[in-house]
Amino acid sequence: MATFSEIFKALRKDKQLTQEQAAEIFGVSPQAISRWENASSCPDITLLPAIASYFETTVDELLGLKKTVKKQKVLYFQFCYQESANKINKYLEDGWTIKEMHTHELGKGLHPEGVIILEKTVFNI
Repeated sequence: MATFSEIFKALRKDKQLTQEQAAEIFGVSPQAISRWENASSCPDITLLPAIASYFETTVDELLGLKKTVKKQKVLYFQFCYQESANKINKYLEDGWTIKEMHTHELGKGLHPEGVIILEKTVFNI
């Protein structure tokens, strides 16, 4: 996971700002910017929203926190077919979990069928 110092330095360089220019923008000394980038200190917490806004990012991303995204899939299945089980097992092996399962009987002596709602949490930086 990237640190604030790494992220800040990369964002500053992407905007082609010197440490002096960044210091002027954020109302701190050039030495403070240098300390942020060398990880010997961090900005005051009240500056984080302004820094994030200037670099068009979020405070979470500026601090190197990961965003969580939940994905869902709906699968139709029939218990009598091995390919249905194989398909479900493949998703489970890939980190998906079963959120819900709905089944119904087809009739006496017939195998049930239904749908499974799968869910997976994906982390993005």
